[in-house]
Amino acid sequence: MDAAPLSSAVAASPLAPIASKPLDLTAPPAVVAAWPRCAQLAAAFLLGGVTALLGVHVLASVRDGCEPVERESPLPLSYRVDLNEARRAELRQLPGVGPTLAERIEEYRQVNGGFRSVDELTKVPGIGRATLEKIRPFVFVGAVEKKVEAQPKQETKPAPPKKEPAANSKLAKLTGPIDVNHASLEELQKLPGIGPKLSQRMVDERAKKPFATVDELRRVPGIGLKTLEKLRPHVIAGK
Repeated sequence: MDAAPLSSAVAASPLAPIASKPLDLTAPPAVVAAWPRCAQLAAAFLLGGVTALLGVHVLASVRDGCEPVERESPLPLSYRVDLNEARRAELRQLPGVGPTLAERIEEYRQVNGGFRSVDELTKVPGIGRATLEKIRPFVFVGAVEKKVEAQPKQETKPAPPKKEPAANSKLAKLTGPIDVNHASLEELQKLPGIGPKLSQRMVDERAKKPFATVDELRRVPGIGLKTLEKLRPHVIAGK
């Protein structure tokens, strides 16, 4: 009979609340807290290395977008560049030579027909003694003759025949000396240097007085010493 009232009392009494601890959101995850300290240091070091590699890669990409930097590392000694044959890409591999200097080297050899010696590089604007000494071990000069392209042989046209002077053509018509005291106007005009005017003057002068000698032809206006010397072998003064 006592059991029934006891169960009723238990049912009537309220349940006491269970105390709960608030969650600490700032505490690290259990997995991380479980890592050893050496593993944490290794992970941090690996993360730093990856970040450094990414930075180098980004810098290299930026530099590739700009003008290529002149190569400072020396080429193998077994590789030498012929200054008279090398292309611009090969010239840019030389120490101290960038795109601008490579272009100037090409222009110089085109204008001057090639290099005769390595020292001639100092004539290229921008290449001084210091740069020349850097380049010298890696370059040489080939034969210039190979660089000169054979010019097409031009056909030689025969020279036009020279026109004979009037004096020579006249002399070819002479068959003997002409008598200046008896020759006609046409015959006198066959003499070298004598035209229609001088022949008429010779006739007018001999009408006044016949020529005693060939030298008296100087009496004719227009006949000087030079003309007289031309006439002398081809004339006579007959009586």
